[in-house]
Amino acid sequence: MSLKRALPPLTALIAFEAAARLSSFSRAAVELGVTQAAVSRQIKALEDDLGLPLFRRLHRRVELTEAGATLASRLARAFNDVAAAIADLRRSAGAELVVAATLAFSQFRLLPRLSAFRLAHPDLRLRLVAQDEPVDLARDGVDVTIRYGMGAWGDGEAHFLHDDRVVLVASPAFLARHGPVDTLEAVIAAPLIGYDVPDPTWMRWGDWLAACGRPGPAPVPALRCNHYTDAISAALAGEGITLGWRWLVDRSLALGTLVQVTTAQVVPDGGYYAVTPANRAPKSGALALARWLASEAPNAAS
Repeated sequence: MSLKRALPPLTALIAFEAAARLSSFSRAAVELGVTQAAVSRQIKALEDDLGLPLFRRLHRRVELTEAGATLASRLARAFNDVAAAIADLRRSAGAELVVAATLAFSQFRLLPRLSAFRLAHPDLRLRLVAQDEPVDLARDGVDVTIRYGMGAWGDGEAHFLHDDRVVLVASPAFLARHGPVDTLEAVIAAPLIGYDVPDPTWMRWGDWLAACGRPGPAPVPALRCNHYTDAISAALAGEGITLGWRWLVDRSLALGTLVQVTTAQVVPDGGYYAVTPANRAPKSGALALARWLASEAPNAAS
């Protein structure tokens, strides 16, 4: 049997609960914003539906019958449970979503496009934690972190976003000064920009050249940065050639502030994942962010 058939009208139950709690039809009417006569009608209809009295009508007051006291106790618990569940959902919906990402992903991929996500989710408050040190999802209070790798992490559930490819990038001004750099030998002879890798899955110069068919000792960069963001900033400033992860530098390539030096490209193992904690259900906002990032991906690594 459906709840609609099994239960009396909800308005009658609400009127009864208020009158039972306040021991007064008139005070219940004030709380509910209706007339005392309306409360009386609702409770009389409930009593008719049940076939027994719920209140004893005394001079200027009412008191619950035994049946009324039983129903009032059960309704109070049920309504409190429902109110608590609604409060939890409202807190969850309006809660702050803590998002962790590397400095590079935050600066190059997330922040330039974040306004589109916030426009689609205006009630969601975000806190962005940008750091290259690994985040412990079980301990650090993060709701979703963006990682690059093979998709297997013990502290979370991985939601695949996209793979990537690595190309060589430099500024137009650098290429204008140094002329065309169209062979691997010319690349190795040019000023190169390296970076420290926050994760072993990240590709370095030696890895990239070996994947392009030139194994051997890795070239020594003319400039090495401890953050990938600084390596890209140096390339933008015309300091040399660096490895460009297409999903991160696509905006600079589209604007023409960076250009692809050669047609060579390498597709590394792994991919980008949005990872939610394994020890608790993911927040709806975390899954919405993962879906949005995945939807942004098809044009990113073309």
